[in-house]
Amino acid sequence: MPMLYFAVPTVALLVGLGLAASIALLAALLWFASSGNARAKRCVLLVAIPVWAVGLAVAVLPAAPLPDPSIPAGTFNWIPFFAHRERDLAVETVANLGLFAPLGLMLAFCWRRFAVLKTTALVLGISICVEATQLALRNNRAADITDVITNTAGAFIAAAIGWALVSRMGNRKATAETSVPASLLEG
Repeated sequence: MPMLYFAVPTVALLVGLGLAASIALLAALLWFASSGNARAKRCVLLVAIPVWAVGLAVAVLPAAPLPDPSIPAGTFNWIPFFAHRERDLAVETVANLGLFAPLGLMLAFCWRRFAVLKTTALVLGISICVEATQLALRNNRAADITDVITNTAGAFIAAAIGWALVSRMGNRKATAETSVPASLLEG
């Protein structure tokens, strides 16, 4: 049975497409949030979050064609940011930072209170589950603490940016709604 595996150029293409989709998603969410169209914003999120989850499963669960030379099969690398020369740690780090960033951004638009904290905790849990699944499947994938750290950091950064944008828009809207028209201040 052939294994589903994405070569490095395909991963770069998928990351690029994911980045473009994330920018388009951010633009749509900001547009709907600024226009006060909460229903459209919810509809976008109800579609985008499951699509992201499917993309995550396709990106991290298929077997690799060869075992990761830096981590023996069936083990977990507990040394953060450690890789042998066979792995490109820089590419892996950037990809893992971006992997959960769309979810962090989307959740910033979902949760009003403690969005960054909730997102960080949720992504930490999901990332640990992904690594545990890769370890349990023994599918030539590396189970690595670095992935957990970078996935969580990417989501944290994106959630903080999303929360700042949402908060700024909310403050701008509140200021516009509470300002007194100049005509009432005259005479």
